[in-house]
Amino acid sequence: MPPFEELLLVAILLLLAVASLFDRHLVRACTWFVIFGLTVALAWARLGLIWLAWLELVLGAILTGACLFYALGVMPGVRKPRGFFAHWHDPVPLTWRLALERLLPALAVLAMLGAALVALDDSGSGSLRPGGLGLLVLGLWAFALHRHLLRRLLAFNVIGTGIFLLLMSLAGAEALPAAHGLVITGLVVALVGTALGALLVRRIEALESGQGVASRSDGRS
Repeated sequence: MPPFEELLLVAILLLLAVASLFDRHLVRACTWFVIFGLTVALAWARLGLIWLAWLELVLGAILTGACLFYALGVMPGVRKPRGFFAHWHDPVPLTWRLALERLLPALAVLAMLGAALVALDDSGSGSLRPGGLGLLVLGLWAFALHRHLLRRLLAFNVIGTGIFLLLMSLAGAEALPAAHGLVITGLVVALVGTALGALLVRRIEALESGQGVASRSDGRS
């Protein structure tokens, strides 16, 4: 891939990640994530990794997006979110001190990763390494600051994509098949984790709804 085209794709990925992680409208945030997954598939295709591009399209964009919309309660016939989690916000206002406490573990991970990358040679693939690191930073930041479970699922998937880009950038020509296999395994694990998270969100929502109905019934009696 030409350097300018690779740089442009990485910039688009970072912008889409920001939109999906920090858009206040949940349906729109999930839509941005699906577009993000499609762009990742395009990036793999432009790098010549066709099978990885197809798997990213199916597992990373279509199926993962379906799990996110399912968790939100949005179906083909239902366009607006339903239930408790559609309107849920962090119960405690986020102060600078609280934000720093949440970010400290993420900053420690990034510091160790940065030290490891500095110790490596510069034989990586163009913009993939800084692009992957940028996605990892955004994902860890969002995961640390958000307490909304759906937003944490989005951050989990962005972190995974950042790790995949870093892995492929670190793999040399001889290790490319092994890295390819690790990324495919990671895509499957990420999909399973997102599906379990979506089921957990719906289960918590059902429990919250049941408690609300019980409270209203006790009030009438």
